[in-house]
Amino acid sequence: MVEQLMLEWDARRVTEAYRRTRFSAQRNGALERWTAHGPHAEVEERYVAFRVSHTDMVLAEIMELEVRADAAYDQCRTDLDAFDARTAKEQRRSLAKVRQTCEDALSVAMRYRHSLNTTLQHEVAELVTYIEDRIEAAG
Repeated sequence: MVEQLMLEWDARRVTEAYRRTRFSAQRNGALERWTAHGPHAEVEERYVAFRVSHTDMVLAEIMELEVRADAAYDQCRTDLDAFDARTAKEQRRSLAKVRQTCEDALSVAMRYRHSLNTTLQHEVAELVTYIEDRIEAAG
């Protein structure tokens, strides 16, 4: 049961990290195109800066969650790896602690991280669309 929770948690961690990486790459690519096609009007520059600041805030929060989740996951893995060296009582406590950590991560932390990644996806899509439209209009 606990090992299955760990596998599910790890799969979600990897998936969300991949999503964040993909959205970050899309944002960075759009910003490179924006810079390459400059200079731009001040109002356009301010709008891009506004969108970038939104993505920066969401990315910072996602990264903070990733660091905490990775540390919690690593601690659970360490606890499970040391399982056989413990007494029966310590094993029960360890399993209960790992199970609770996994359940909390899956029910709360990973849902929140998924939600933040979805917000990042939206912010990046807005930024990319604006940049592509402005570059196309400038022709």
